[in-house]
Amino acid sequence: MEKHSQLVPLLPLVIALTASGAQAAGTEEEIIVTGQPSGDTTHAASGAGFKTNDIDPGPLGNRAWVDTPYSTTTVQKEVVENQQAQSVSDLLKYSPSTQMQARGGMDVGRPQSRGMQGSVVANSRLDGLNIVATTAFPVEMLERMDVLNSLTGALYGPASPAGQFNFVAKRPTEETLNKVTFGYQSRSAFTGQLDLGGHIDDGKRFGYRINVLNQDGEGSLDDSTRRRRLLAVALDWNIQPGTQLQLDASHYEFIQKGYPGSFSYGPGVKLPSAPDPQNKNLALSTAGNELTTDTVSTRLIHYLNDDWSLTTGVGWQQADRAMRSVSSKIINNQGDINRSMKDSTAAGRFRVLSNTTTLNGHVLTGSVGHDLALSTTGYVWSRYSATTNGPSYSWESTNMYHPAGINEQGDGKIRTGGHRYKSGVDSQQSITLGDILTFTPKWSAMLYLSQSWLQSQSYGKNGHKTKQTDKNGLSPTAALMYKITPSVMSYISYAESLEQGGTAPTDSDVKNAGQTLDPYRSKQYEIGLKADVSGMNLGAALFRLERPFAWVDSADNVYKEQGEQVNKGLELTASGNVWQGLNIYSGVTFLNPKLKDTVNASTSNKQVVGVPKVQANLLAEYSLPSMPQWVYSANVHYTGRRAANDTNTAWAGSYTTWDLGTRYTTNVGKVPTTFRVVVNNVFDKHYWASIFPSGTDGNNGSPSAFIGSGREVRASVTLDF
Repeated sequence: MEKHSQLVPLLPLVIALTASGAQAAGTEEEIIVTGQPSGDTTHAASGAGFKTNDIDPGPLGNRAWVDTPYSTTTVQKEVVENQQAQSVSDLLKYSPSTQMQARGGMDVGRPQSRGMQGSVVANSRLDGLNIVATTAFPVEMLERMDVLNSLTGALYGPASPAGQFNFVAKRPTEETLNKVTFGYQSRSAFTGQLDLGGHIDDGKRFGYRINVLNQDGEGSLDDSTRRRRLLAVALDWNIQPGTQLQLDASHYEFIQKGYPGSFSYGPGVKLPSAPDPQNKNLALSTAGNELTTDTVSTRLIHYLNDDWSLTTGVGWQQADRAMRSVSSKIINNQGDINRSMKDSTAAGRFRVLSNTTTLNGHVLTGSVGHDLALSTTGYVWSRYSATTNGPSYSWESTNMYHPAGINEQGDGKIRTGGHRYKSGVDSQQSITLGDILTFTPKWSAMLYLSQSWLQSQSYGKNGHKTKQTDKNGLSPTAALMYKITPSVMSYISYAESLEQGGTAPTDSDVKNAGQTLDPYRSKQYEIGLKADVSGMNLGAALFRLERPFAWVDSADNVYKEQGEQVNKGLELTASGNVWQGLNIYSGVTFLNPKLKDTVNASTSNKQVVGVPKVQANLLAEYSLPSMPQWVYSANVHYTGRRAANDTNTAWAGSYTTWDLGTRYTTNVGKVPTTFRVVVNNVFDKHYWASIFPSGTDGNNGSPSAFIGSGREVRASVTLDF
């Protein structure tokens, strides 16, 4: 397979020469390769999708990027296509403030921003409706991913201060779209994708967008399995001018087996350097993840007049997560490991029912303009667990740099069905009232306030409710904005956001055992500068984030809120056209993440585990002015060293990865065609991609780490009929 992988970068040239040769020989007169393609090929041009003009931050409605007092990043579909991204973690590396905190692997994690741990549901949305974060997500169905690096409780209701990740699905196209993509991934994983769009009637009242994806084969490790299947359908009914009903449904299957699982280690072990991620002896070919996600949603958009609009929607999602992974425990600083695995008798299941309704309008009171919003948003998140635990297996100790192979001790099956019971239900609903006041062309202010109600329920295996808590509270945000010029805006903002409070341990010596505390209240202070000049988005934001946490006080054995995580940082971003043919999408974040007043004195005022002090990314694309159809790309990602335990006596070293690629757009016959090749992690850097602590309170427990991907080739050809 290595010889085949080395030939992949030559694929575009081989196909072009073959087609030209066939034409010259007169064997295939209908295949004509030209250097000047016809049709719309802007999606493959240098820098396509780098610059962001507008964003849609929830109740604020659609606004110009430069007029929004938030630090945001947007990854658009052109970047997804041209960089051949396949997962959310592939997209997060382009933003300097975001990471994927892996749980069951990099495809089963929690997106987070500014070093704050995200939640399972409250921080992730699809078209504004809550979805499950900790399941695989097919980015090929996306128009873009918007990230608000901020507290968003006043807009969306209670959530972790890890920002908001809103995935926007592709919608029906104005003109007929018939796009076919064939792809190849290191070793032998082949992909076929259809992207179809348009209208079924001459009056363009009924629109459709269909995305079909099938990937199957061996992944980047010997004897591994990588299988992805997607069917996504988006329908638009233009009922009348200014009124549209949208219906979306998707089914996604993700199977990945034969990859290394987590590496845990105690507080006394210094995390060794990462092993080779492509060593198949670190994994078991029959163990991995089988994830199935079904999503259905509908939205109604109605413009009452030029100034007022109403948007309402409801969404439902079910994520079945069958996970059977080998866990490795690092037992010393030399990399010796003990390996074990636990079988489950059933897949875990998450269900989310979410809703949103927003009324937006514009009014004038004297000389002051008001952009008003009244909205409600919420969700019900139900969790289902296996009724019984399966058997456990273990293997002899080995070394992770020279591991022995693993033999299958069970039946090799990942349980996708089985008996489950409802173990818990969390729900929340918020009402938001907001106003953006424009005093003069230069001065404006934003004021938003939400009232939220939170409920948490727990159930036993017998179906009886064992506990219920009900809480409520307010989340405000305010910002003052000043337009230095029409295209340069400065702002200062303050925000508070509620988050579900912690639950006391059930230990008998804890006086308030099992009690859920009042919602935590996070705070953020931010000063920012945004400019949309000379074809570029330029941004700078200086911020301070505060997030409380609780632990059991040994003086009175009461579980109470008494510590906090404080993250102070600076974000710098620049995206767009730098020079003729040269475009960049870049950013760097300097962060000081600390835990204060922790449960353990040795962990207080220490750096947060797994969060780098410096993270930067530069995606650059270049095409010669005389040959714009041929684009070269390079992505450089840097993650600084990270604390590997709560006492900061162990560290994960910094790492830099390089991705190199090229694409060529031409005509094959009369069909616009784009050839793409990307080599990720060109220098095969071994690194820890994600490290997460055992808790957020500095308990000095056992963190877990996940290996980053090794060198990988991705190649594709897209035909736009």
